[in-house]
Amino acid sequence: MKKLLLFIWLVAAFGSQAQQLSKEAKFGLVTVSTGSSEDAIYQIWGHTVLHLNDPINGINECYDYGTFSFDQPGFIVKFLRGTLPYQMAKYDFQPFIDHYKYKENRSASEQILNLSEQQKQDLHQFLTNNYLPENREYKYRFFYYNCASRIRDILQQVCKDSLQFSPTLHADSTYRQWIDKYASKKKPWMNFGMSLAIGLPSDEKTKESGAMFLPENLSVGFDSASIVHGGVKQPFVLGRIQHTSVDPPSVSSSVFSPFVVFSLLFGLVAIYTFWQMKSGHKKLLFDKIFFSLLGIAGWFFLGLWFLTDHGVTEKNMNVIWAFPIMFPMIFFVKKPSVTKPLLWMYALINLGLLHAWGIKPQGIPLAVIPIILAALIRVAFILKNYNGFKYNS
Repeated sequence: MKKLLLFIWLVAAFGSQAQQLSKEAKFGLVTVSTGSSEDAIYQIWGHTVLHLNDPINGINECYDYGTFSFDQPGFIVKFLRGTLPYQMAKYDFQPFIDHYKYKENRSASEQILNLSEQQKQDLHQFLTNNYLPENREYKYRFFYYNCASRIRDILQQVCKDSLQFSPTLHADSTYRQWIDKYASKKKPWMNFGMSLAIGLPSDEKTKESGAMFLPENLSVGFDSASIVHGGVKQPFVLGRIQHTSVDPPSVSSSVFSPFVVFSLLFGLVAIYTFWQMKSGHKKLLFDKIFFSLLGIAGWFFLGLWFLTDHGVTEKNMNVIWAFPIMFPMIFFVKKPSVTKPLLWMYALINLGLLHAWGIKPQGIPLAVIPIILAALIRVAFILKNYNGFKYNS
């Protein structure tokens, strides 16, 4: 029995031992350009993989940390809760490039990395071990642990202090601002939704290393990085290869952006409120619908805050205007001892939010302002006409 266990251990050990690379082996960082506005959401951030080319040993493969399975049991629930596992994948390099060139019409360039022979072997050993079935899966985090940041962390682990990143303009931006830069024009409604869902952690400055959660920023960071070999500081990138080159996709801007749509909503609410005041029409059907939607949105934000594990959806200030208690409170408006103080509190807090808009710690989309103004108009109307409402309508 002991001999059998020893045999199994030896097989496992040799199975995870990386092949010895030749002196001709090269590692490169391949950066794939962003997709068009019509493509899947995840394509608008771009993509990045590590490429190993060793012509002597016949190795030409890439390592991808951005794969997941739609067939995962409970996919939607895991995705919403932030517990969807991602995996490392390994592909033949040329089919990988051909896919992006011919299937998705996206360009791909490669930066050849300035690694010593030992660092190349150490990196290959790490990747070989990481590709074992029991090691492939990892806990995905959009900002901190994704296809780009994983490669950054791996190279820092392999190269240790010899790899040094230089300060760049990346340090002045927050995670939220980087998302907005990539998504606001291509997918304005998706960008609006994401900006509402993420909380205060997204407003932290990324600094140089944090900004590399985006593939293009990782590429820029590598271009400006240096590595020390034999006590001599050298550029981390030796050169660049353009594998595919396509024209950047055109971005068609829609007239019906979130700000335009909600500004129109505010205008309609103002007109409707003015008509009610002039006509004496004091039914609350609109308010029951409107404030129910705001309250449900608030409960959704609270769910992201407390019931998920995304790491960036907590401490969300959007619960100020999307006040969860509005649903179901609006259905009990005929109890003024309860609802009037809450409505006053809601109005005062949101007036404070508007007053401090430029200095608030969390970025909230400008499209929220007309929503807040519409809500304040309706709250003022309810408080002014409290005793005259037809509560059952």
